[in-house]
Amino acid sequence: MSRPPERESGVEALVARLRELRAARAHPPSEYPVLLDAALAELEHAVEALRHAARAPEPPRTPGGGAAYPFKAIFEHLPWPVILTDEQTAVRRLNTAAAELTGLPQAYAAGRPLAAFLRPADRAALRAHTAAVARGDGDRSLPVRLQRLPDGPLYATLTAVEAPGEGRPDVLLMFTPTLASAGAAHPEPRSTPATVVRQAELTALLDRTARALLSGTSPSSALGAAAGLLRDGLADWALLDLGMPPGPVRVAAHGPTEPEDTALEKAFLRQDPRDCPVAVEVMGSGAAAVEQLTDDPDRLGTDENGTPLMVRAEVASLLSVPLTAPDGATVLGALTLLRAGAGPPFSLLEAATAEIAAGHLALVAERDGMGGSGLC
Repeated sequence: MSRPPERESGVEALVARLRELRAARAHPPSEYPVLLDAALAELEHAVEALRHAARAPEPPRTPGGGAAYPFKAIFEHLPWPVILTDEQTAVRRLNTAAAELTGLPQAYAAGRPLAAFLRPADRAALRAHTAAVARGDGDRSLPVRLQRLPDGPLYATLTAVEAPGEGRPDVLLMFTPTLASAGAAHPEPRSTPATVVRQAELTALLDRTARALLSGTSPSSALGAAAGLLRDGLADWALLDLGMPPGPVRVAAHGPTEPEDTALEKAFLRQDPRDCPVAVEVMGSGAAAVEQLTDDPDRLGTDENGTPLMVRAEVASLLSVPLTAPDGATVLGALTLLRAGAGPPFSLLEAATAEIAAGHLALVAERDGMGGSGLC
């Protein structure tokens, strides 16, 4: 029996849209959030189509496996890495994008536990969440790290799906990159003249920052000068917090050279970092926060009169990265960069530059005993 025309055309249309999304990965990083939303919408549509196909009466089987055609076509052409597993995380199938991400040939991965390819610390969590999704406890998402990408955390989003030919629900798992892993899992688009120029500018910025840290008359002055340089090269505002006992302190706040609100810089400098939600989150979790085109007025806390600092500074995009000590576990502070008005959001390249600079700042802070677990 041939496939109904409407089903075949619907699958072909979905496949065409997914090809467009795959090609769109060459767009500038600032467009990634929109593309991710579109890909998630297509994934939700695909899951609903699969569920509908599983509930429908099974058509007579053909030598070509026509009943499974829609599932296979949709699954293989999803632009994001997706893996189908059972409740024990045993891989049933993975698409091409997932094979590229994990480095596992599709034939080799089948039947092997996906958890085995994660860092040991993440395996139990993935198994527990996968089992919960399989028994109907609802969708969920968690950060994980692959063995071959130990420094690049990913978000694993899990949802239950009834695949054709299976007697029980399986779990569809999709990997999406976090800020730290975006460069490794989904490299920046091919270089353009503008990208090359920006890369050169950011390399020079890191060089100037390193020189400022080495030549400062004191650790505090060196850190403040470096934060000012990062403001000049990356943002409209740069805030530097260090977790010195008995609590974190703001050691630098640099704003525009010709501000309209002349008292705003002092308001930022007087703020207790514990009253700045994004700084608290970053220092507490050790994970970077990047918020593009954010409209949450509470992310930076308020001034002494209760006015949201996000509103006073007209912040449109925010990037906050932890100052992580060389041991990779101790967080010494946070560097928060803000862009105001109609400025473009932070790119992945700029975010990576800020993280490298924060690592340099952490070295100086640790060497001179200026950091600590002030939030604990």
